[in-house]
Amino acid sequence: MTTNDLREMLRAAASEGSDLVDLGEDTVVERIQRRRIRSRRFAVAGAALAAAVVVAGATWVVRPDGGKPPTANGPSTAGLVPRIVRSDRDSPSGMEAALRATLTVDASGCVRAGQSGVTLVWPRGYTVRGNAQSFEILAGPNTVVARSGVLLDIGGGGADSFKDTWTGRDCLGTGGLYLVGNISPAR
Repeated sequence: MTTNDLREMLRAAASEGSDLVDLGEDTVVERIQRRRIRSRRFAVAGAALAAAVVVAGATWVVRPDGGKPPTANGPSTAGLVPRIVRSDRDSPSGMEAALRATLTVDASGCVRAGQSGVTLVWPRGYTVRGNAQSFEILAGPNTVVARSGVLLDIGGGGADSFKDTWTGRDCLGTGGLYLVGNISPAR
């Protein structure tokens, strides 16, 4: 039986004044309404689930310290833009030391090697992008070499004094100077 056959049967029954047609139409209308209500509920539930997934994913991605809540010790760095000290050289040479640390931002917005107060001196051309809670160090316009909250092995070595040709003198810390060489995630 096709749709046209069903329509013809309903028209014929309706012309005879049958009560069965009225009951059939009511049943069809009721089923359509229930189906629409169920579809709306599924759509709302799906949208709510998608929103929850997006919020959870964004929270996981943005948290730089593996999901640990921020500590309450010290001043807030929430509104600070991270800054780095840069050398006048493209890369350090002759260095054979290694520093294992997680990059953080101190109270004045300067990038440090963990909580040590060590001032990292990055090669010329390096920049920082992000905020004090989540940032990246870039070599060139789009090459990410380090991220905050990731334990890193930082090759390079110590320096005796701050050079006048370096940028970021205001980021000079109390824990010494470290010329950054190559960087890789800690193994």
